Amino acid sequence: MAPDRHTPPPVRLNERFSGYRCVVCGKPQSRDFADYVCPDCGVDGILDVEYDRTGLRADLKAIPSGLNFPANPAGGMWMFAPLLPVCPTAPHPAWTLGLTPLHAAPRLASAMGVGGIWLKDDTGLPSASLKDRASAVAVAHAICTGREHLACASTGNAAASLAVMSARAGLPCHIFLPAAAPQAKLAQLLIHQADVVRVNGTYDQAFDLSLEQISANNWYSRNCAHNPLLVEGKKTAALEIAGDLTAGFTREPDAWPEAVLVPVGDGCIVSSVAKAMVELKWLGLIPAVPRIIGVQAAGAAPLAAAWSRCTSHADMDGRAILAAVAPVEPHTLADSISVGIPRNRVKAWKYVAATGGAFIAAEDSDITRAIRILGAKAGVFAEPSGAAALAGVGPALRAGLIGPESVIAVMVTGHGLKDPAAALKGVSLPDPIPPLA
Repeated sequence: MAPDRHTPPPVRLNERFSGYRCVVCGKPQSRDFADYVCPDCGVDGILDVEYDRTGLRADLKAIPSGLNFPANPAGGMWMFAPLLPVCPTAPHPAWTLGLTPLHAAPRLASAMGVGGIWLKDDTGLPSASLKDRASAVAVAHAICTGREHLACASTGNAAASLAVMSARAGLPCHIFLPAAAPQAKLAQLLIHQADVVRVNGTYDQAFDLSLEQISANNWYSRNCAHNPLLVEGKKTAALEIAGDLTAGFTREPDAWPEAVLVPVGDGCIVSSVAKAMVELKWLGLIPAVPRIIGVQAAGAAPLAAAWSRCTSHADMDGRAILAAVAPVEPHTLADSISVGIPRNRVKAWKYVAATGGAFIAAEDSDITRAIRILGAKAGVFAEPSGAAALAGVGPALRAGLIGPESVIAVMVTGHGLKDPAAALKGVSLPDPIPPLA
């Protein structure tokens, strides 16, 4: 009998994945810790994944080829398995993805007033969002730990990503999202037969309900701001940027970015990008850690507001960061980053500070303009949150975080077809003309 190719193959833990550490109190947990957050700090006690650095350095230096990362049977983003907590033993549609394009965009750089732009374009992933990288790790870890039901809260993209990956794995999932989520994203959920719970409230309220139901039903949490393993999956986008610019970590880069601009909602993607660069530097694989700049929509910018109020950033501990970031009532067309209280705010703050970066805000009008310029000058169609990082170029220039000669990288995290109504706000429809007689 032929093997069932739909059934996901086994997944193992990375032997160099050593455990977790709370970003608030610093208390460590073993890698066998069965919960998602620090038992002493509760829901704010987000954990950070740690690795055996000495062993990891020895592993990578022992590889005889020119590449610093060994070939991996799962393919795609799993080429970076040494820096991920889990490792599938074979390829499967539920987790084999990644290696998306890094575009040089000189016309876009000229239009935005900087020396050069690298665009990391994740719009071609299976659900058209960078969040597939986290969902791939979620499904793989669920398989590894024998969990058969996944769940998350989302403003749309994480939900769509989980629906797609769960369908590929043949696993059920529950998704909690605000009733106002765009119809295109809702369609992805329903087409992939996710169990959808539409909440008459904000993302933050949907998140709280999801945590209650995940605990009550013993589901696997795909909430990236709750489950620390998922930030590790998102790291692969930044690892790919660095690998592409160094020809697989075999040479010095020709145009290493001075800064990387990243859209920020809950703070998970910006945490992942900063963490990836910090880890690559201590492995000796990149020349410098670029400044990571988190871009929030001005109508949902609690991190940017707190950052501007504080005179010290790198020296703040977890409890001080929690106290500094005040909740806001979010109002922005960028639904995927419309978050009133970033759940991953402490980890995001600490890692951004470690790179010498910052948090800034961009107006919705800047985001709409960025969608239009991305399409016209680089041929990339982004949804509002996907274009938010580019919208931050102007504010970053005005703040002196980058200069007119700077080479930067910009993360494009979601496809414009996820929210075409928002894109149409930035253009004018031509008047119809009569057909040929």
